[in-house]
Amino acid sequence: MSDNLTTLRKRVTQAPSSPGVYRWINAKGEVLYIGKAKNLQNRLKSYVQKEPDKALGPWKLSLISHITDFDVTITQNELEALILETNMIKEVKPKYNVLMKDDKNYVYIRITKEQYPLLEVVRQMDDDNARYFGPYLSAYNIKRTLDTLHEVFHFRACKKSVDHYNKQQGAQASLPACLQYQIGQCNGLCVGDVSQKQYIESIEAVMRFLKGDHTDAVIALKDMMENAAQNNKFEKAAKLRDTLIYIESLNIPQVVSDTSRENTDAIGIALQHGKAQVVVLRERNGRLVEERAIALAGEADNINAVLSEFLPQYYSVETDIPDLILIQEEIEDLSILEAWLIQIREKQVEIRSPERGKKSKLLALAISNANQKVSQQFAKWEAQAQNINTALKELQNILGSENTFKRIEGYDISHLGGTETVGSMVVIKNGKPANKEYRSFTIRTVKEGEVDDYKALKEVLGRRLKYLEKHDESISISRLKKKERDIWAKTQKDRLEVPKDWKEEVIIISKGEADLLTLDARKSTKGKTIYGTLTLHASDRDLQHSALDMLEDKAGKLEWYVQCNVSEDLASIHGLTPSVKPIPDAFTPGKEAVLHRRATIEDFSLKSIPDLLVIDGGKGQLSTVVEVLKDLKLEIPVIGLAKREEEVFLPGESFPVDLPKDSQASFLLQRLRNEAHRFANAHREKRIAKVMIGSALDDVPGIGEKTKKELLQKFGSVDAIQSATDSDLLVVVSEAQLAALRESLQ
Repeated sequence: MSDNLTTLRKRVTQAPSSPGVYRWINAKGEVLYIGKAKNLQNRLKSYVQKEPDKALGPWKLSLISHITDFDVTITQNELEALILETNMIKEVKPKYNVLMKDDKNYVYIRITKEQYPLLEVVRQMDDDNARYFGPYLSAYNIKRTLDTLHEVFHFRACKKSVDHYNKQQGAQASLPACLQYQIGQCNGLCVGDVSQKQYIESIEAVMRFLKGDHTDAVIALKDMMENAAQNNKFEKAAKLRDTLIYIESLNIPQVVSDTSRENTDAIGIALQHGKAQVVVLRERNGRLVEERAIALAGEADNINAVLSEFLPQYYSVETDIPDLILIQEEIEDLSILEAWLIQIREKQVEIRSPERGKKSKLLALAISNANQKVSQQFAKWEAQAQNINTALKELQNILGSENTFKRIEGYDISHLGGTETVGSMVVIKNGKPANKEYRSFTIRTVKEGEVDDYKALKEVLGRRLKYLEKHDESISISRLKKKERDIWAKTQKDRLEVPKDWKEEVIIISKGEADLLTLDARKSTKGKTIYGTLTLHASDRDLQHSALDMLEDKAGKLEWYVQCNVSEDLASIHGLTPSVKPIPDAFTPGKEAVLHRRATIEDFSLKSIPDLLVIDGGKGQLSTVVEVLKDLKLEIPVIGLAKREEEVFLPGESFPVDLPKDSQASFLLQRLRNEAHRFANAHREKRIAKVMIGSALDDVPGIGEKTKKELLQKFGSVDAIQSATDSDLLVVVSEAQLAALRESLQ
């Protein structure tokens, strides 16, 4: 038991902090207990303390003594967690749960489909052709809300009169006044005060409210609250205020139970480190009743391929095929797969990729849980310290190194047909991912449409490893004083002007008597920007590189806009890119191209020295990195990991090393390589999204660059903008811009 709890304590620290349902599992894989929590991580921690609380009682202590594993299903809010917990307990019937016999923990509103509809609060849905709304967490609150809505819409009629008129097929005749009418809880349908049309209109108003349109009710309730306060009826005003607060809480969406009565499978897939995790959320009769988690064997490159292979395998052995199957991407041969499922089920089956609405939220919940579970799979591996130690020892033996690989860096290049080429650097410290030390690189030397992974890799490693290069101590830097600057200026032509509130500075970097670099700068006295002319005198690339390194150290925290004669590949290593912004006219600039360099801060990750570099690729990629290390005069162990056969290559070796594929070292290397691949793809997709949203917004009249940037930051995609509410969009745009935006994005 002690060993189990020690391992579980490590894993629980990586559990999600969101609301959801947790399940404690024993060594046989049986679910012992199902519970809900507002914060899953905190709740799970309470079970695995080093010293269990004796106040828990023998039943809970017995549970703790048998747990060896756990599983969680995350939800969007506490209401979803409560409903899902109830559904799962009824399905699984765990040993340590108190089993409930009915659904008395939440309620529905039922509205019959008759000539005179009846509205009532019920505990469960029946197959009776009525309309149901809910579920709602609190019967008290929903009844109180209906009482308040009656004051607004006057919808409530006594059951006796509703039954009478429905039996009479709508023929209306006065009945004796009921007791509810006498105390103000009946709208007078019984005595003829309300016509059939008025009664139905009031019921429809309540239905609009239950569907989420609260505008009419909120306005009326606010007026009633103000009138009550003005008439010193403060108790009534307080009750109305509390009702308004509760109405706002009804806007919290929940997807684990609805009134659709649909049978649906939502299939979420997550890829991490080349491993695929599937979560199937099974909705039956409109209620989410089960989560099935399936870890797939083998390596996976993309979700589409996983779906194409998983769906036929899963439904060939699954007897309960639903009406609707939700998937996150369209796949090839979708119509053939649907026809096959219809043949098996002998009923209609639809496979859909929802983009909006409640079904899209159910699918998103499945995907979130798949992501959480694949992370937990690797957390299990990490919780076993001996796995990490074994992997690191095996790597040491393979490379014949006496040094411990405390910091391992993995690199990958990603592009889309030669567009948006990016690179990634991921870090493992002491065998575990150090996410905060990951870095991404936008490639500058590879042109649009050009595919050259070697060139891109050379740029990435050059930009990263230059931070580790030892500076030539014979290189010096000097700033010219005023008299020296005046003498120097007489030998120069076409210098930039020095506008008001700006000052000039001349920096010269030399080696012995030879000048390597000169920066004729204009520095703002108010900001942190440099405009200027940068001239490289040295023709030797190594000296140029060293001079630029020295300049970065002294002026790296400032933003540069400089006319410059630096070669393209050298400029890219030092963060100099073609500027879309010219040097302002106040400086009377020359005709040379302007390069831009962002202000930088000291990067603790790039300053750290890696113990091992792992490159995604074989001998070609490895040779490129070895060349970079040689140019920078650095001695860092490096290996290449070829993906097809998971082969490990060492510099100078024609054949891969003998590394068993089931070894801990192989697993660690694959995980590092796949993480580099994932991180590079994420950076590339983010850049593509920015380009796509930028181009989509280019044609919208009246929307400038600043507004486009704000829309991108807030919504992230065109689809998100299209589905956003007017009120959300009006936070960023004006009403005129909103109309133009809606029209352009139709």
